[in-house]
Amino acid sequence: MLYLLIILAFVLFVLYDYNQIMNNYRLLRSFFFLGVSIIALVTVGLIITSEASFTFALPLRIAFYVAGVICFMFLIHTLFFAIKFEDAYINGSKQKLCTTGVFALCRHPGVLFLSGAYLFAGLATGRVEILWLCLILTFCNIAYVTIQDMYTFPILFDKYSEYKESTPFLIPNFQRREEK
Repeated sequence: MLYLLIILAFVLFVLYDYNQIMNNYRLLRSFFFLGVSIIALVTVGLIITSEASFTFALPLRIAFYVAGVICFMFLIHTLFFAIKFEDAYINGSKQKLCTTGVFALCRHPGVLFLSGAYLFAGLATGRVEILWLCLILTFCNIAYVTIQDMYTFPILFDKYSEYKESTPFLIPNFQRREEK
C-alpha cells in the first residue's frame, strides 16, 4: 500500500508540471511539495516499520551512509538551489532554463541523486523495503522525467530542443562543453 503512494506522488508531480504550462493556478503549485511530502512520509513509515534483513561490516555501512548523505545533499542542491527556488516553485511557470552546474552534465541529474540516496540508504540500513522503494522511485522518476523531457519542458522553456541536443538525458557528460 505504501508503495502505491509513491505513484500518487509522481502523478502529483505531473499535474504540477501540467499546471505550469496551462493555467498556473496557485493551488496546484502546491502539488510538487505534496508529492515530496508523500515520498518523505512513505520513507519514514518504511524505516519505522521495517527491520534490517542483512548487514555489512561497520566500515562499509559508514561508507554507504556517507555516500547516501552526499547523494541527498546533491539532490537538495539540484532541486532547490541550482535553479531559482522562487521562480520554479513559488511563481510557477516563470523560471528560466538552467544549463549550468549539474544541469550541464545531464538534463535530469536529480534522478541519479534520488536513486543514489535511496540505494545507499537501503544498503547502509540493511532494509530490503528501502531497496524496493529505491527501485519504485527510480522507475517512477524516469517515467516522470521522460514526460518532462518530451512534453512539458519543450513548452515551458525556450531553446529546450537545443539543450536536448547538447546535453545527455540521464548519464552525465563530464567533458566540458564549449559555450556558443
